[in-house]
Amino acid sequence: MTGLTVRWHDEQLAVGLVPSSAAPVELGEAPIRARLSTAEGDTIVFAYRATIDVETRTGADLHIEGPFRALEVQGPLDFSLTGILASLLAPLAEAEISVFTLSTFDTDWVLVPAALTGAATSALTAAGHTVSAGAEYEESQ
Repeated sequence: MTGLTVRWHDEQLAVGLVPSSAAPVELGEAPIRARLSTAEGDTIVFAYRATIDVETRTGADLHIEGPFRALEVQGPLDFSLTGILASLLAPLAEAEISVFTLSTFDTDWVLVPAALTGAATSALTAAGHTVSAGAEYEESQ
């Protein structure tokens, strides 16, 4: 896979596990928000700044990880493409950076612990990827 262009989003995110018995959670605004449901509960991705509010509104004992920063792969990506996530995750794994990944209809997202943003940028750049943020990314669209 040739080098990809990925963009850091500034908003810090959290990943939480909400028990199935808890009150529904409104995820609010963030560059990406998600709710994945299983019989055990909902895994949610939301703005880290809303952590206390989410805990209060659910009335449940939540398990929350974060803060994370989100990397968005420049898309749209065709469904027939292969190796997108593998090409990003391999250098991050080699640098011992754990991740949480999500895919939308037209692109992939990689959540990286916020404290490791610099190390992740270095690992991805060394692997031949272009890492950008803000206006630089928008202008390349």
